[in-house]
Amino acid sequence: ADLYQKSLDAYLTDSVFNQVFHDRWFKMAEEGRMAVIDRTFDAMVQQTITNTSGYKMSKADLYLLCPEIAPERRREMAKKPEDFITTCKRAIADTDEKARNWLERNKTVLANTQIAFGMRLQFQISVNTDGGIEVMAPIRRLLVAETFVCVFEAITGKKAAEMPHMQNA
Repeated sequence: ADLYQKSLDAYLTDSVFNQVFHDRWFKMAEEGRMAVIDRTFDAMVQQTITNTSGYKMSKADLYLLCPEIAPERRREMAKKPEDFITTCKRAIADTDEKARNWLERNKTVLANTQIAFGMRLQFQISVNTDGGIEVMAPIRRLLVAETFVCVFEAITGKKAAEMPHMQNA
């Protein structure tokens, strides 16, 4: 999660990336922004629900765990491009502690949310599992940051994996 947060920060603070992103993002029509958001967010959702990332959960559970990438939020971000940037800045500032607190505050809504992980998805956790919140917090941070990074990659053409902090990890 930390590396994807650093990538998000680089896209927003690096003068070249920031300029390319802003030139393209703010000039796009709402429909164009919606298409980019939908395509990249859907790819991440598919990756998560089909377990190509080491854990698996249902789409409904993913949207409960990461409401930032839910369809309702997508429309808001496409309508108001500043909302996307504000949400990215919140994702950059997220920590395991903040994520744990968010999970605790939303424990009732998340009560039935489950994440399966392990070699054969033999482990299942929830917010009510002993230690579940501690395991779910970094996963939540990673999913949100990685999803937003995909939008920047699509808009700028620069892959996060090519950034120095990712290559040195």
